[in-house]
Amino acid sequence: MPTTTNFGWTTPADTDLVKDGALAIRTLGNGIDTSMVDLKGGTTGQILSKASNTDMDFTWIANDQGDITAVTAGTGISGGGTSGAVTITNSMATEITAAGDIIVGTGSGTFDNLPIGTTGQVLTADTTVSPYKVKWATAASSSGPAFRAFRNTTTQSVTGNTWTKVQLNAETFDTGSCFDSTSNYRFTPTTAGYYDLTGKITAECQEGSAYYVWAAIYLNGSLASQGIKGPAPQDEGTSIVSDLIYMNGTTDYVELYGYVRDGTPSEFFYNGTTKTYFAGVWIRS
Repeated sequence: MPTTTNFGWTTPADTDLVKDGALAIRTLGNGIDTSMVDLKGGTTGQILSKASNTDMDFTWIANDQGDITAVTAGTGISGGGTSGAVTITNSMATEITAAGDIIVGTGSGTFDNLPIGTTGQVLTADTTVSPYKVKWATAASSSGPAFRAFRNTTTQSVTGNTWTKVQLNAETFDTGSCFDSTSNYRFTPTTAGYYDLTGKITAECQEGSAYYVWAAIYLNGSLASQGIKGPAPQDEGTSIVSDLIYMNGTTDYVELYGYVRDGTPSEFFYNGTTKTYFAGVWIRS
C-alpha cells in the first residue's frame, strides 16, 4: 500500500476494495495518532520544545527558556510586571524637581534629590550634613583688595624718639575701598586672607651714624613687623618694611608707623608718592 511522502503513513490505494480501504484508513489514523502523541498533555503556560532529531518528537517545558517572563525593577528603576505591556521608569530622573538639581547617594542603594544652590556656590563635602554628606556652600575667596596710599601735599611733623603713625592722606589706588585716608589712616580689608604689605618712610633727621629712621607695620594697634634701620647720611633717612600678615576680613587692620631717632625734639616724615607710602595686596585665603 502507498504511504505519505513526509511521515510514511499508510494510505489506501486507488484500486483497493472497500474493506481494504477501511483497514488502510485505520492504519493511517493509528500512524498519525502514534506520531503526534508527544503533542498531548502539557499544563498552562508550558511550551513545546524539540526533544530529538526524530520527526514530531517534542516535549512540554516551562516557559523560561530564553523568553522574558517578568521584568523586575531594581535600584533607581521603578515599574515592571509579568505580562502585557511592561513599563519601567528611571526613578533617579523623576526624583529631580528643578533645573540644576542633582542626585546624591544617601546610603547603600538609596539616593535623594539635592536642590540646586545659589549663584556662585560650590558643592562641598561635609560629613556632618545628613543624609547627603555634601552641601552647597559659598566658594572660598579667589581674590581680595589691593591698595597703595601715600603722604601727600605736606610733610608730617613728628616727635623724635617716638613711634608715630604715618598719616597717609592720599591713595594711588584702593580696589576695595578698604583704606581710610581721611581719619584713621589704616587698611581694614573685607576679605580674610594673607596680605603682602610693604611700607616706606623717608624722614628728616640729623646727619650721622647715631641718627636713623625705622618703619614698622602695626596690626590692630600693636607692632607686627619692623623694617631695616635707615641711617641718615645727609640728614634724610629711609626705612622699608615688608611682611606677609594674615587678617580676618572683618576687624583686623594694619597701619604704617615710623620712628626717628634724633637729638632734636621735632622732625618730620617727607611727603610724596615715592617718599612715604604704604601698599598691600591679598595673596590667598
